[in-house]
Order: sequence, then structure tokens, then C-alpha cells
Amino acid sequence: MRKKVLILEDEIIIANSIQLHLEANGYHVEIATDPIDAETLFGESTFDIVLCDINLNHEIDGINFVENIIQDSVPVVFLTAYNDLDTLKRAEVTCPFAYLIKPFNKDQLLVTINLSLVHARKKFLHATIQRNTPIPDKIELTGRELEILKLLAQGKTTDEISARLFISPFTVATHRRNILRKTEARSLIELISLAVERAWI
Repeated sequence: MRKKVLILEDEIIIANSIQLHLEANGYHVEIATDPIDAETLFGESTFDIVLCDINLNHEIDGINFVENIIQDSVPVVFLTAYNDLDTLKRAEVTCPFAYLIKPFNKDQLLVTINLSLVHARKKFLHATIQRNTPIPDKIELTGRELEILKLLAQGKTTDEISARLFISPFTVATHRRNILRKTEARSLIELISLAVERAWI
């Protein structure tokens, strides 16, 4: 099964170039040119890795996007034309798997993605081995979290949930993150399976 890559890059020529190269090497690639579109794609599908430009032509930069939406759910590789210490220190908080400083060549890109996926797999296996306690029998979700969980199970996107509940997309993302933390689910599919099992939906 092909690995899925989400690219958040506001320069469409660069994004298309990366997409063509990765797809030629067996990856499935989705492109977003702003954080809102990227959030929608991330909410609608399961990705194996995210390539994220730091400096976006948007009020939300790549670091904010990863910090609020991606978190540590999938490995992240930051793309940036800047290597100043302040930017890298901000990015460190999100624990990215790698940085690629523009301009980078295509071989660098492939090696970085492959290594990030390998390290992510090892991290997942280690966490699984180290987890000595099962998911707790009693998981308390708030009324709002249950509302959002039911809408996620219906296939609603973050924007659709936001409009339905009259809350911001970032509030939806925060609730979603809290649900994943409480349930210890590692993906939306796992979360929905647990919700069915627990008769939450």
C-alpha cells in the first residue's frame, strides 16, 4: 500500500514539483496551499507523513499549524528557506522528525522522508511495547466532545463541524486532540472503532 504524504506549501510550483517526484517514487500525495485546506485534508484522510513549509503566506504559519492540528499524530518534516535560530527553536517545540532547508535536491527529500517513516515506525513500536496499561475502562468525554465524535463518525470535516456547532475550526481541532488523548487512539479509524465498541455513537 502506497504511503500517503500531505504537503502544506504555499508555493504551488514547488508543491507540484515535490508531488511529481514523490508520486514517481511510489507515494500518494495531497497538496494544500494554506493551513485551512491542509486541516480539511488532514481531517478527511489518514496520512503517513506531513511535509510542511514554515513560512506561509497566511496568518497561521507552518509551526502553528503543526502545533495545533498535527501534534505528534504523524511524523512531520519542515521545509523552510530560513535557518535562523529563533525559527528553529520555535519549530523544536513540535518535535519534527527533520528539517529540509530550501533549496534541497530530490534525493535529499526522498532520503529524509524514508528515514522519518522508519523512525516513526520504530517510535510507534517502542511506545506499543512500553504501554503496560490498557485503555481505561472508564473514559469520560464531555458533551461537546461526544457531539464532535459523532460528527467525525459521520465523515464530517473540521470546517463542517465548525459550521454545525458554531465554533472555530481550531476549537474543533482542540476537542479532537483531547478526545484522542483521553482515548489513547492513534488514528481516526481507531477512534471510531472504539466509539462503536463503547456505544458512544
